[in-house]
Amino acid sequence: MSVHTSGPGSRAGCHRLCGGFTLVELLVVIAILALLISILLPSMNKARQHARAVVCLSRCRDLGRGMLLYLNDFKHFPAHQVRVNDPADTRIRWFNAMAYLLDGYEVQSCPSTPDWVVGRNNSYGYNYKYLGSLRDNTDTRNPRPPYERFPVRDVRMPQMTIAFADCDGTGWKLDYVPKPLNDGQDALRFGNHGYTLDPTYIPVWSERTLSGGAPEPYAYLNWRSYLSDRHLGRAAAIFVDGHGERVDPREVYRDNRMWNGLGFDAGQDPNNPLYRADPHVDYKWDPGSGQEWRYP
Repeated sequence: MSVHTSGPGSRAGCHRLCGGFTLVELLVVIAILALLISILLPSMNKARQHARAVVCLSRCRDLGRGMLLYLNDFKHFPAHQVRVNDPADTRIRWFNAMAYLLDGYEVQSCPSTPDWVVGRNNSYGYNYKYLGSLRDNTDTRNPRPPYERFPVRDVRMPQMTIAFADCDGTGWKLDYVPKPLNDGQDALRFGNHGYTLDPTYIPVWSERTLSGGAPEPYAYLNWRSYLSDRHLGRAAAIFVDGHGERVDPREVYRDNRMWNGLGFDAGQDPNNPLYRADPHVDYKWDPGSGQEWRYP
């Protein structure tokens, strides 16, 4: 009787069937896994960004709720800041008022900027030029002297007027620096003076606005504060009527229609009966500032 040594039950057969993968097979499996990861990672990253954008928009809605509570109590929109007449030059800003109405600062931080501290260099900005600027301004063209624009009790088109939105402040060249260094003022740094948002075109009288006695026509001196595009190229925004949406900064900065409360750029339609209801400068920043426009 012959004995077969190469069958399935033999040592050699077991080696062929049970001995594991060859090096080539392992390399093929690794290559396939790497390909799958390279395909899935962008989708996973995009999904995470989308989730953060959803949370951000929810927090903006909370800010809108706080604004409406404030409007109901005081019959005007919040001032961007109130200076307290004391040696420390204490300032109560809009986010302090919102914290009081919303039981804290938690909802005032964008989830995509977790290291940004709620304060002057904030991740959410306020449409202060058209809803409530308590800076000094006695220009003869200004309808609300002695302040730049205060008080504002209502707007004509609340559903088309931005109240709060994702903001990068005046800078996009340098990284944000957390506290205590973020109290500094560096116009090129992300977040600088981010609690205020400048419109596409500032009102003509804003060129003569003073802050603490010093000229300050824009958010920070001659530097404007910008919407952010941190959510897949868009910014979360809450409008005066309380609804929220994600907006494209390039579309928002086309003209003043989403800023001035009118729903259209009154300075660009001479056939409209409200023509010049928003007299604004015809350039997007002070030509002498040497700045570049972020969203051309």
